[in-house]
Amino acid sequence: MKSFECQHAGVVCSAKVSGETEEEVLAKAVEHARAVHGVDLSRSTTLANYARSRIYDDPGAS
Repeated sequence: MKSFECQHAGVVCSAKVSGETEEEVLAKAVEHARAVHGVDLSRSTTLANYARSRIYDDPGAS
């Protein structure tokens, strides 16, 4: 299982998204960023790549 947390990317937000693959987590993070933060990560490869770099292996995620 892999996870991404907004706070690990320097955002004041307690959201955590998880998924089986990095691509699944990134898709959920992109949707969260758009819906909650008003940021379209799909339009910025720099931000999307940074978000991808903050995805981590999370054996405790369900």
